[in-house]
Amino acid sequence: MDENRWDSTMLVPVAEINGFMLEILRATATADGHSSPRLVSGLRELWCELNAPAQQRLASCPYLLLDAGFSCRERWERLAPERGVMDGGGARGYFASPRGVALVRRTLVFAWHLARSNRLTARVLLGMSAECAERIAASALRDLEALAELAPAWVAPRWEQQPAIWRQMIRAALDGRDAHFRQVQLRGVQLLAAGTVS
Repeated sequence: MDENRWDSTMLVPVAEINGFMLEILRATATADGHSSPRLVSGLRELWCELNAPAQQRLASCPYLLLDAGFSCRERWERLAPERGVMDGGGARGYFASPRGVALVRRTLVFAWHLARSNRLTARVLLGMSAECAERIAASALRDLEALAELAPAWVAPRWEQQPAIWRQMIRAALDGRDAHFRQVQLRGVQLLAAGTVS
């Protein structure tokens, strides 16, 4: 496949990964007595309202809702082939559970595949910078799988520090009006593009 050609079929696995992440966040929000990360605890009521149709709508965003540091070159420099796997900083954060580790693993393997086969699609769907794409493509798959096991705390929902964006997205998904949801999706595309210019 031409690495500079857009591949819309990759929207399907992105929606699957997004849906898996949303399931984990919603389950965290609905768990009784569970200490939740900031984005979950701050929007707990909205997460609990997120029904299956709204969750599916939100998962269909045309970009990855998970931020695995694909625009941060420094994180991936430490995964260079001669250095081996980087330190993930211990199992903590949003995705430290077994399901969370499975989500991170799926995301990293998908990112590795796209970085090797279609850089344009990786940049658009994953928010991956050109430099990160080069480093991830050159990485050994076993190193990415090992990194997933560490469940690094820096792997988090995209825009985790901006709960207002998530509030808008969840409300638009619950609202069900296509025009409103497309407007929110477009805002996400703009934010993603702004973060990956390189």
